[in-house]
Amino acid sequence: MKNDGFGASKAKDMAVGDLILWDSWAESLEVEAFEEKSGVILSIYHVERVQGWGYMARIMAFGEDGEVHLPVISLRKAK
Repeated sequence: MKNDGFGASKAKDMAVGDLILWDSWAESLEVEAFEEKSGVILSIYHVERVQGWGYMARIMAFGEDGEVHLPVISLRKAK
């Protein structure tokens, strides 16, 4: 994968099936803090944005119903 969009350098180090982590706002209205979420990458895709191309990931988030789509730049591999 060449460096052809925002997040390309991170996307080349990730693959389908990787366990990943990201930070998200807490779901509770009483708590105004970030919490760490985790999941598995189902696919990585290239999207056109107003500012140019970027990489997104389709993720099956653990403990949630359905899939989430997040920018690859916001993800990190689980250790």
